[in-house]
Amino acid sequence: MKTFLLSVLAIPLSFCWSVMASDNTVFQFSVKHDHFWGKGFGELTIDQEVIAYTSEKDNDHSTRWSYRDIQEVKIESPRKIYLRTYEDVWWKLNRDRTFEFELVEGEIKPEVVDFLRERLPVRLVSAVFTPPDNAAYRVPAKHRHVLGGGCEGQLIFTERGIYYNTSDSDHSRFWPIQDIESLGRMSGSNIRITAWEHSHSGSVRNFQFQLKRPMDGETYERLWRKIYEPESWLTQPSIDGELIQSPD
Repeated sequence: MKTFLLSVLAIPLSFCWSVMASDNTVFQFSVKHDHFWGKGFGELTIDQEVIAYTSEKDNDHSTRWSYRDIQEVKIESPRKIYLRTYEDVWWKLNRDRTFEFELVEGEIKPEVVDFLRERLPVRLVSAVFTPPDNAAYRVPAKHRHVLGGGCEGQLIFTERGIYYNTSDSDHSRFWPIQDIESLGRMSGSNIRITAWEHSHSGSVRNFQFQLKRPMDGETYERLWRKIYEPESWLTQPSIDGELIQSPD
């Protein structure tokens, strides 16, 4: 695994700030947290060893999680983050306990996601990322939502994985190669990405896309092979949805 080095400038912000002290990086956010009854307010801290929540008024709601005790971190949007633990909740039929935090001010930036990804390499779901400059294949698409309707954006296939970039930030995603369970082509204009992400139906989710430009069989085959075979062939950028192959 590559070592990630993060350099930050010390900027005094009350809602989100990060500092470097020797080899320690700390991100802090003012958040609100849902309780069984009502909401609480406090501070969410992300550092090298743990993620911790400190309540403003009630210490009983303050807690900390080591990374090994977290099943999944889901950054649903720049202002909302979920922590799924291994703890069972008996009154929810022993579902895993999940904590929801919403930022009071500011946003979660891509550098925070990168920091977490080094510690949760296959348990991080994020709608926050920096779209890549280089890609093997790009195609405009509509993401079909489960409850009907959808959002428009762009699917981007790269060495690292697949991105879906849309102005509807809750539905943007980056799926690393190792988190993709399958890639399916239902027709020339419809594909399905199945990825590891907790949902009400289980630990994987299906994402269906209607492509605005049909994908031919040869292109799909090459993208499919990247998911299932270790060798890399995604080496050069693409233009207008055309797949650029590496020279033989």
